[in-house]
Order: sequence, then structure tokens, then C-alpha cells
Amino acid sequence: MEKEILLLSGKGKLPLLFKELSQREGYRTYTVGVKTITDFKTDYTIPFLGFTEFEQLLREFKNPHIVMLGKFEPSLTVALLDSLWQKLRLKIFGGSNWERNWKIFLSLRGRVKTTLPGEVVKVFIDYLEERDFKFLPSEEIRRILNPLFAEKGNLTPRLEIEEPLFREGKRFLEYAKRLADMEIGQTVVFKGGHIFAVEAAEGTDNTIRRGAKLAGRGFSVAKAGRKTQDYRIDIPAVGLETLKLLKRYGARTLFLEAGKVLIVQKGEFLKEATRSNIAVVAL
Repeated sequence: MEKEILLLSGKGKLPLLFKELSQREGYRTYTVGVKTITDFKTDYTIPFLGFTEFEQLLREFKNPHIVMLGKFEPSLTVALLDSLWQKLRLKIFGGSNWERNWKIFLSLRGRVKTTLPGEVVKVFIDYLEERDFKFLPSEEIRRILNPLFAEKGNLTPRLEIEEPLFREGKRFLEYAKRLADMEIGQTVVFKGGHIFAVEAAEGTDNTIRRGAKLAGRGFSVAKAGRKTQDYRIDIPAVGLETLKLLKRYGARTLFLEAGKVLIVQKGEFLKEATRSNIAVVAL
């Protein structure tokens, strides 16, 4: 009997890439979209904040493993802070169970001690595990996605990197790792020995926009993961949208933490980076 996964899917390509890779590993994986959030066709769809509908689906599948991947907009943090707007949104898009789902949302909101995205997701994981549902372990998610992670070295070998820039990238990547461990952010934008932006709640792409406007062309970016990264909660990643921004604003180099940061559509990403004269280095 094949192992089954229900993949709760946000925006972007990563959920579909995971589905393909997991099926190669013997899983039967089904995507579950969220109305007003997921931006591709999925096998199943649940309403916004559809806790009840998701639980019903899990029971129909007789308790498969759960995986959550993709970008969820608006962020869970905003949902917690702006609960009146979320209630209105739930009434409009939440389906027939919206009142029950609202009560569950308020219950979970009361369990959140801080609005750090990682803690918010962990509360949701704990809620489902208390109800005897199970998530695919972090290390198994990491194993399935392994082909997409940045491996150590210059991933754009046609582009040479000067030694001073290499040393600078190594230093600022260490800073990014420390920031990630402190739950501040995972990305820094730097140039000429100075940091121009540190990622906060806005995400990697908006951090790049902000830093690039201050630094000007020729800046570099470093992105890292946490020392104890829980891949059930978050997967540090870069993709083609990030690369478009780097190209638009004139980035010089992208430094990634090897084995911790994933490259979505990796082959196409590295080819386009080379064509755009943006070196990609994993340390």
C-alpha cells in the first residue's frame, strides 16, 4: 500500500515540485488548495481558514501524513492581528462551516504567545496532532526535497568571484545565520562591507527591494536557514521571482547556505542567473 500525503498548498511552484518528488519516493500525494490563497489548480480545495473542512478531508483519507508548503498570503501574523477583517473574510469565503471555523481560529489565536510566523504555524501543528493527525517528519520532507537544495560551491561556474567579495559573502552569510536563529529574518542585503537591509516580516523579495534602493547596483544578498530548521514549518527558498528582482536591481552575487536553502526550479534558476551575470554561491 502506498503512503499518502495531503499537501496543504499556498502560492508558488514549491507544492507541485514537492508532489512530483514525493511521488518518485513512493508516496501518493494530493494537493489541497485554500480559496483566495492558492494560485494553481489543486486536487482538493478548502475555504479560507477552513479548519473543519481540512479535518473532514483528513478523516476521509484515513489519517494521511500532512505537509504544508508554499506562500500563504496574507501572512498568518496579519490574520492574528487583524481578526475583525479575517472574520468578515471568513463569512464571505469560508463556506457553510464558517462559524465553527471562526471559533477554532479564536481558540488557536489564544494559544499564540507571539506573532512570529514559526510559532503561529507550530500552534496549528500542535492543534492537529492533539486531534491524532500526523505531519510528515521534518527530516523526511528534507530528504524528499534534497535535489533542490543548494550544494556547496560556485553554482554558476562560468562566473568568477573575486576573493574580497567571496570573503565578504562568507562573513555576511554568518550574520544571516545568526539572524535566522534569533527569528529576525534569513536574508541580508550588503555592499562594500555594509548591510543595507535585514529581512523582517516583509519576506525575502521585499527585503531585496528595500536594500537595493539604498545600496544601488552591484549589491549582494546572503540567505541562510536556522541551525535547527524545522521543515514542517518553513523552508528557506529562492526562486525565479527572486532572481527577476536581483536582475532588475543590478545584483552582483547571491550567497546561500549550502544544504539549508532550497532553489525552486533549480536548473532554470542557475541558467538564468548565469545569463544575467549574477553569481550564485553556496557556502
